[in-house]
Amino acid sequence: MDKNVRNKEMKKFMFLMVLIFCLSILCVGCGQPIGGFIYKPEKPNQKGIIYCHGGFANIQKDMEFPDVLNYCHNGFTVLVLKFQDENGNPPDPNRDRMDVKEAATVLRKKVPNLTDVFLVGVSRGGYVALEAFAYFPNDFKKCVAIVAPTDIENYDWTVWRQMHGDKGVLIKEAQKYFTQIPSPMRLAEAGKYDGSRMLLLYGGKDPICPPQQHCIPLAQKTGCKYIIYPDALHNVQGLTEAQFAAIRFMKE
Repeated sequence: MDKNVRNKEMKKFMFLMVLIFCLSILCVGCGQPIGGFIYKPEKPNQKGIIYCHGGFANIQKDMEFPDVLNYCHNGFTVLVLKFQDENGNPPDPNRDRMDVKEAATVLRKKVPNLTDVFLVGVSRGGYVALEAFAYFPNDFKKCVAIVAPTDIENYDWTVWRQMHGDKGVLIKEAQKYFTQIPSPMRLAEAGKYDGSRMLLLYGGKDPICPPQQHCIPLAQKTGCKYIIYPDALHNVQGLTEAQFAAIRFMKE
């Protein structure tokens, strides 16, 4: 069998196995309703992940997250958090940060035998994960931030304009969202992070969050581990080697 075909078949198999153990929606009055999807592994390792997805799209149950499937296939129980702006509310990083904390409480209540809960975030979700990890370090064992924008105060929005053309409203909303609170870089300068519990994963050719600005300086300020995949763009979460790097870090 062709290697690509075999990989696709294995991916389909993993997806079906995980969905059998997937809770479709979660809404618990734990401070405020928390929306999302819990992916339960066939062979749990008593470790959970709060997963913060990238972008501002309204995620649905039938959307496929290959990285989440891999985490789950390796024993992690994963709660994929839905941000409240997916339901029409204005994007709010302060609210997102609190929702991440509440999601950890919800996951522990739903799966009481968990020994540790980790944070994994991608792009916008990586930004949220780093914010939550700075303010609520005792709620999470470790944090993995993937292609996260960290130095917002010095961010070059030119690439957004090149990507989105005349979608000025989208750019303005993103600018407003990311500039409401101090960025992870400023939090690092204030000593808010325990770098020994952080891992940064970035693409060497990422035009949206270049590692020279968003990864290396943060790693230098926090002393955290980081990996740059030389040929990757803003898609590192989809790389199998990046997924296993995150898994190894969380299992250490």
